[in-house]
Amino acid sequence: MGIFDKITGKEAKEKAAAAEAEAKAKLEKAAEEAKAAAKAREEAFNKRAAELKESQQAKAAELKAEAEQQVAEATAAAEAEAKKIKNDKFKLSVDGDFGPASIKTVQHILGCKEDGICGTETIKAIQKLVGADVDGVWGTQTSKALQKFLGVTVDGVAGPETFKAFQKWANKELGF
Repeated sequence: MGIFDKITGKEAKEKAAAAEAEAKAKLEKAAEEAKAAAKAREEAFNKRAAELKESQQAKAAELKAEAEQQVAEATAAAEAEAKKIKNDKFKLSVDGDFGPASIKTVQHILGCKEDGICGTETIKAIQKLVGADVDGVWGTQTSKALQKFLGVTVDGVAGPETFKAFQKWANKELGF
């Protein structure tokens, strides 16, 4: 059939209907492909958004932990400095002389009456601290327990070496 041959109205309608159906199918296919591509892009976007949100939450948690650590460190430093200031009057010279100043400092640390006299209350507090029998009498057993507690030579004689160590211990307890 040539280009100028006549086609019947029925044939023309069939060809037009077929062309329309083919165009409609192509259009539906293109629409489905576009819809699938849009859905894939949306899923990729949502996935990336979730990853970013998770990353930001992790970073926020990390920053919060760092800030809390810094606050804790600053608080500890401030408390240590306050303790030093409060206890400055009790700081001892480490000279091995266990006189009234040393006794008063130990009394302060142990919560005893701060009178600078090594009486029964103070001796009992020291005995309790070092794990000696608590009887309020300073003897060889108390000296040995103190020496063991301080990590010095245990000979039962509390002399300058023992008292220097005791003064160092006291200063450390006071934050110095």
